[in-house]
Amino acid sequence: MQLVLTDRAQLSAQRPSASSPLTWHLADLSTKHALLFSGLGWGEMPLHKVDKDLAEGRLVELAVQGLPLDGAQLPMCAIYRSAAPPGPAGRWMIDRLKQCASTRRNNVLTA
Repeated sequence: MQLVLTDRAQLSAQRPSASSPLTWHLADLSTKHALLFSGLGWGEMPLHKVDKDLAEGRLVELAVQGLPLDGAQLPMCAIYRSAAPPGPAGRWMIDRLKQCASTRRNNVLTA
């Protein structure tokens, strides 16, 4: 059973979020983590939420046919008015997002 995090927003309802015909849709990440930890399904999780469970063998990383091993790739854009470019904090945030995207995996599939 694939565990999928969703919300009730109409925009979210239009996006495909599951790769399995058998899914449970959950409203919060904590519940998803608890169900994964209990062995009741599989799903993608932010690495920082499950890295300790993976390291200690309580969860395992899965290879799912058709999904890349480094997680789903999501396009990201920084948009701002050319007349008002980001200040130091905004530039730091953009640089940090670029660094995270290029240097480490942020999501893993767990069961």
